[in-house]
Amino acid sequence: MSETEELSPETKEAKTSDLRDNFNKGVFVIAMLLLLVATFQLYFSIERVIEIWFEYEYIPIFRAVYNFIVLLASLYVLRLYIVQR
Repeated sequence: MSETEELSPETKEAKTSDLRDNFNKGVFVIAMLLLLVATFQLYFSIERVIEIWFEYEYIPIFRAVYNFIVLLASLYVLRLYIVQR
């Protein structure tokens, strides 16, 4: 297509739609990366809180309970994701 040719309304609409879809996908990817970073930071911050708040002999117990809760929450989210597909 040369520069002098004009785009049809359908082509303009398709390009606008593609640009919008790509922008939405980009925003989604950035949001997911930020969510991933925040999740890891939260996980390790809670680990540090357990070390600070509890006596050293009880730390393994609280870590086990915390990790078990994280495991259950992860399995629940995966189950929801799989059921939706």
